[in-house]
Amino acid sequence: MTPLGPIIFGFIFGVIVGSQIKTGNIKDTSFNASSYVIIIIAALIVAWQLGEFPFYDFLPVSRGFVFALIGVLFSKFIIARSS
Repeated sequence: MTPLGPIIFGFIFGVIVGSQIKTGNIKDTSFNASSYVIIIIAALIVAWQLGEFPFYDFLPVSRGFVFALIGVLFSKFIIARSS
């Protein structure tokens, strides 16, 4: 059974952090699709290196970290503040 605590709290933390990211003018930022792909790959590598809590051996990645990343990306695309 998958523990829901790290998933829920990671997602909530990610949404809170991601909602505070200011987007500003799109010309001021150099983020394009390849930037997001690199960020996701780097985050998955970090989550894999963090490992899972010692007694949860369902997946070899930190689910809390992965869902925090998902929450940041979700809120960045949905509810991000502008300038």
